[in-house]
Amino acid sequence: MTTAQVFPANIGLPKEADLYKWCVIAADQFSASPAYWSEVEQIVGNAPSTLRMIVPEVYLAIENEEELQARVKATHVAMREYLDSHIEVVENAVIYTERATPYVKKRRSLVLALDLETYSYTGQEVDARASEATVLERIPAREAVRRGAALELPHVQVLYDDPNFEVQKLIDPTTLSPLYSTDLMQEGGSVKGWHIPGDSQLWASIKNVLDGLEARHGFRFIVGDGNHSLAAAKSHWEHLKPTLSASELANHPARFALVELINVHDDGLVMEPIHRLLRGISAQQLQDAADKWNENHDGEVVALDLLTASGRDTLELVQPGALVVEPVQELIDQLISDLGLDPAHACEYIHGEDELARLVNEENAFGIDLPALDGSSLFEYVAKQGAMPRKSFSLGEANEKRYYLETRQIS
Repeated sequence: MTTAQVFPANIGLPKEADLYKWCVIAADQFSASPAYWSEVEQIVGNAPSTLRMIVPEVYLAIENEEELQARVKATHVAMREYLDSHIEVVENAVIYTERATPYVKKRRSLVLALDLETYSYTGQEVDARASEATVLERIPAREAVRRGAALELPHVQVLYDDPNFEVQKLIDPTTLSPLYSTDLMQEGGSVKGWHIPGDSQLWASIKNVLDGLEARHGFRFIVGDGNHSLAAAKSHWEHLKPTLSASELANHPARFALVELINVHDDGLVMEPIHRLLRGISAQQLQDAADKWNENHDGEVVALDLLTASGRDTLELVQPGALVVEPVQELIDQLISDLGLDPAHACEYIHGEDELARLVNEENAFGIDLPALDGSSLFEYVAKQGAMPRKSFSLGEANEKRYYLETRQIS
């Protein structure tokens, strides 16, 4: 197995821009809330912003193919314009960041490049692995954005297992040059970043620790958030490879992806459940499906909170395995199939209990409020069981997700 490699990168940062308007949340957030993104549009106005270089996934469900193609084309045009006029590059750099949110005082990370040759979303035994099952149907729309893009904007969060905080012990931000500091819109908290030169002794020491982490799980890194975005980057790279020469294969910028590297033991990293919003399914149909599941499976019976427009109820479900999300997802998938519903519409994956409750009341739908997961067992589960069911967990609440700030040229 090839050891996953992480590298300094030529990282683009905004110049002479209002960082509050420049930074917007990851495109896969608030995908069931057009109102959120309308507010972002109002805040940004005509100011330079990463909003112009992304396709918020809320539009995947409400725009037709022609409208989406026009939106993707507009992002590609904006990338070229911004590359010429709004972005300056910090060469051969790693960025140390500290993120504060309404829920945590500090989440620490490194922004750097990951070699996609050492990552797989298809279950291969490589050193950087997906944490959850990849929905292959979700890749093409995301790959379409990357294909033809001049820049990538990272929101992928990759986890490493460093219980003794050996990496963090090396880093003292008071000795580093600051690169940015800003509050984040829509109750996102704030973020600060410092420069770690790629040719510095500090980076050499950090890299040495990362390379030397005991791979007791059989691999070193897990993609904690942004699984489908990184899968799209990998798919794009695989499609590009046959067109490249040997030298291009080794060094092409599309071979790498800018990611945020976080210690799974960091105090600021909270693993939150991803709830299920169900549309077009009656209470009786859901209960009948649960009864049928329980009759055919053995295990602990768990009581799940079921949100309805009239209040809260309980859904009892047999949990045969280690995670309750497994029977929940299997139950939903089977029910949607039996009823002949459109999966993309019938089941929405929702970050945050407040957002789930709002949508349940607004749409007169059902919400399954899933319990939190234990982050310390994530590596052990993936090592023993493989990828978790899709949308098993989220790193923090919706407004704690990564905000786009840095860029990297990929074509």
